[in-house]
Amino acid sequence: MDFKEIENKKLVRSYEFTIEYKLLDQKVDEKLEKERLNFQMKGFRKGRTPLTMMKKMFGESTKNEIIQELMDSNIKKHLDLKSHKPASQPKIELKEGKLDRKSDLTFTINYEILPNIPELKFEEIKLSEYKISVDNDAIQKALDELSKSACSFEPRKKNEKTKQGDQVIIDFKGTINKVVFNGGSANDYPLVIGSNSFIPGFEEQLINCKVNDDKDVKVNFPKNYNNKDLAGKEAIFECKIKKINKPIPAKINDDLAVKFSAKSLDELKTNIKERLSNEYKSFSRSLMKKELMDEIEKKVNFDLPQSLIDNELNQIMHQNTQNSVEVEKDNVNEKKKPTKEEKNLATRRVALGLYFAEEGNRNKITVSEKEYQDAVYREAMNYPGKEQEFIKFLDSNPMAKEQISAPIFENKVFDHIVKLTKKSEKAVTFEQFKKKFDTNML
Repeated sequence: MDFKEIENKKLVRSYEFTIEYKLLDQKVDEKLEKERLNFQMKGFRKGRTPLTMMKKMFGESTKNEIIQELMDSNIKKHLDLKSHKPASQPKIELKEGKLDRKSDLTFTINYEILPNIPELKFEEIKLSEYKISVDNDAIQKALDELSKSACSFEPRKKNEKTKQGDQVIIDFKGTINKVVFNGGSANDYPLVIGSNSFIPGFEEQLINCKVNDDKDVKVNFPKNYNNKDLAGKEAIFECKIKKINKPIPAKINDDLAVKFSAKSLDELKTNIKERLSNEYKSFSRSLMKKELMDEIEKKVNFDLPQSLIDNELNQIMHQNTQNSVEVEKDNVNEKKKPTKEEKNLATRRVALGLYFAEEGNRNKITVSEKEYQDAVYREAMNYPGKEQEFIKFLDSNPMAKEQISAPIFENKVFDHIVKLTKKSEKAVTFEQFKKKFDTNML
């Protein structure tokens, strides 16, 4: 089967190929003749059903199977001959002929090939390796946070007003259009102002209240609220302030340490220092990775498959839409246009993704079965009681398995490249690093 080139522009390739009816009919006869040997039809002995009758019953379905088989085998030969690696699934269309007629069938196949990706001299890339010190102030700040989280409460003085962090004991009754709704009322409810345990906008309105005050709290349920009967609606909560308790931070001592699984305050401090040190290393690695990505993006230049960019752009736009809480009603049915930032991000991700994939392949970097299984185990822990269901889902879903393997592969390629670059250590405080991190990462 010959493939006639009709387009060859940058990464785009288009070809025409024809499946002759004579060949197709021959292949159908051969397949049905083979199946006829074991076929038995009422009125005929096994293997004696006439081919014409077999063709009448199964001719069309067999013809479609043969067409698919011929396309698959010949397209594979074509791609191997041309050494083409399609960036995405080729698009095949029937150009001439009729599937339900005795005619030759001419198809077009369109695809983009993966580009040739140049190698880089990594020894010419300079990266900063930040060594962030864990000072006593950071440890004390962490202790203060633990002290606040383990606080107790005691009543405020008479006539004192509520403040952020106070615990208020309230009765409340919620209404929508003056009608009480299910789940919107309670008595003697202990609410910590600033805990964000109620819908947005509720807790802030209870600040500057006194005991026995009545307060009408007006809020709008989020449009993505899990109760669809309440989602997006305005509600009024009639609140009665019955008690106000102020927080009293726990004393920073051995007793506090025991609450956080340490035997003593010294051990708690050691645990905090170790945790902060690991966090700082992770932050430093993230910044180094960003700097490496920026350098690679500057130094390499190759054509990108538009199909991959379009797919990535759709994912980015979908994710941004999901993250957006407020959506204007008038714009719900309008097709959102991508922003310049979204387009640039999609292009960057595709370019770096292709580069990392090629660099990994060049150096035979792979994800071992143990690395994959360890990652699956960690991910499965996010679904308590449904771990086996999650693993079965992965086994039947190649795309989901790829999402588990991809970050492992990327990190292994990153480690490989970093070893070949020039690195300069920089000792900094966390505040100095944070300023650098926020500038480069946000």
